[in-house]
Amino acid sequence: MRALACLAAIVIVAASGGAAQPTFRAGVDVVRIDVSVMNGIVPVAGLNKENFAITDNGVPQTVESISMDTVPLDLTLVLDTSGSLAGERLTNLITAAIGLVKTLQVDDAASLLTFSDPVRLAVPSTRDRQPVLDALSKLQAEGSTSLNDAIFFGLQMRPGEPGDARQVMLVFSDGRDTASWLTGADALEATRRAGVLVHVIELVQDQYIGVSSGNQPRPSEFLRELASAGGGRRWFAKSARDLRQLFGTALHELRARYLITYYPSNVSREGWHDVTVTLKGARGDVTARPGYFVR
Repeated sequence: MRALACLAAIVIVAASGGAAQPTFRAGVDVVRIDVSVMNGIVPVAGLNKENFAITDNGVPQTVESISMDTVPLDLTLVLDTSGSLAGERLTNLITAAIGLVKTLQVDDAASLLTFSDPVRLAVPSTRDRQPVLDALSKLQAEGSTSLNDAIFFGLQMRPGEPGDARQVMLVFSDGRDTASWLTGADALEATRRAGVLVHVIELVQDQYIGVSSGNQPRPSEFLRELASAGGGRRWFAKSARDLRQLFGTALHELRARYLITYYPSNVSREGWHDVTVTLKGARGDVTARPGYFVR
């Protein structure tokens, strides 16, 4: 696989000083689907498993369980620290990330991954808030942007088995990839296979405003596709001052999502599985990952 070959050349500076060796793992004993149901900007609460219909490769499935808010988070912050963030932008990013970490619940875990030229695992997953807060306060902005590499590596940090926690990546960037070994297609394919919920917050900068488009910001198509592949949502910050509010919004949306589980039946065990989630007896806009991959 080209992605695995390229990743061997990525400079990854881990907190332990060692390099991470990525592997894909998959299974079909149980499938977990993170689902957002929104009425405009308001999450729809109070739904039960009878309100959801799921098909796996077109075959109707039986919802085994549904939970909301009671599932702890295992949150990976994937933060752009390239040179374009220097100054006030980095200060606002640090403030926003610290605010989010401080509002995590006692059973939640957090890890910190930063990227510029190299990808750095600053803090592995932990329920201890202090190492994450300390690392955030020391962030510096310099270098180019290895966004694709950071996405790929962040996905490899998840445990081999999901356990009882909700695996989430919150990705922040202010621009396009300029330094990765991997392509955007590599990162998107890894996201589709990983089963990790991916939220994106994008800072749209002045240099992406085009006269031909009526002076409207031109968001990253890759980041849109990333959120879609990871079953999450994307938010735009027009100013770095918006980041604190948007980080809080993203966390609130995570608490309001439904975690649905089912045991796949009457479907092939291998290859790509298209998953469709719809509502029964309820109204709202449903967002969920498009499927999962088994090898």
